[in-house]
Amino acid sequence: MSAVCTVCKPGPLVEPRFVAHAIRAQADSGYTKAMARGIREGGADFRRWATLAELPVPVPPLEYQKKALAFLDRETAQIDTLVTEQQRLVEMLQERRVAVITATLDSAAPLTSGQRLKHVVTGVTQGWSPQCYPWPTDGVETWAVLKAGAANGGVFRPHENKELPEDQEPRPSRVVQRGHLVVSRANTRDWLGSAAVVEGDFPRLMLSDKLYAFNLDETKADPSYVATVLGTPRLRGLIEIEATGASPSMQNISQDDILNLPMDLPALNVQRQVVSRIRGQVARIDTLITESERLIDLSQERRVALITAAVTGQIDTRREG
Repeated sequence: MSAVCTVCKPGPLVEPRFVAHAIRAQADSGYTKAMARGIREGGADFRRWATLAELPVPVPPLEYQKKALAFLDRETAQIDTLVTEQQRLVEMLQERRVAVITATLDSAAPLTSGQRLKHVVTGVTQGWSPQCYPWPTDGVETWAVLKAGAANGGVFRPHENKELPEDQEPRPSRVVQRGHLVVSRANTRDWLGSAAVVEGDFPRLMLSDKLYAFNLDETKADPSYVATVLGTPRLRGLIEIEATGASPSMQNISQDDILNLPMDLPALNVQRQVVSRIRGQVARIDTLITESERLIDLSQERRVALITAAVTGQIDTRREG
């Protein structure tokens, strides 16, 4: 048994799964996190069993617990089926998106010149990872640090950040700039090397040490074109070859490996035409992906709300079904 796990034996008056649901409901509400020590994302914990033992757990009559579990099994199964179907749809749409982009890029037919990404990079910035609060902020009025997933899927996601605590001194030199090519240097294997262009001004949004921000020579390279190329199967395959790290949940790629990726570029006006064409072709696909992801989020929120209501008695599950 891992040292980070605590094993509890339920008493005779509780159903173990009912207690598990109750604890998860408190975790989803943020109550559990508030009791833990540490503010670094993924690093908070309970130092003593006594702290965990103070979690308030509702213990209604055993018959109610059994009815609630039957109700939750039935209702959450339907939600889980819907979520699985939408996740499959998103995967299919993403595959279709990649196929459309790859075909459009191939039609540009750039010359094989042996050029590398480093030949069009004029500057590189890497961030830092101070202890931060787990919640996001705007990065405009309040200082924040971007998370590793800020460039996932080739789209810059400024909301993927953590608020910088007041006692931490911000580093303005690490702020992302409009036009930066942001690349994930540490992430899961599927998202490692994801690249996106910053399309906005966020004067208090800083890079983490899991991200690089590249300045490109925009007389030679359109940042959106480069980000698109980095998301193609060929470049993704090269990035995976260079990936290091024992854990599949956190892979790494060095700055040199990214800079030495092949980057054959057609003329600048052709790059911009290709980017415009791709945006027109994938706009509908992106809308469908967004709608499906939103439905997944709403379904998962509904699942959490149902569990919370059932274990706290807000729904009288004895009358359900």
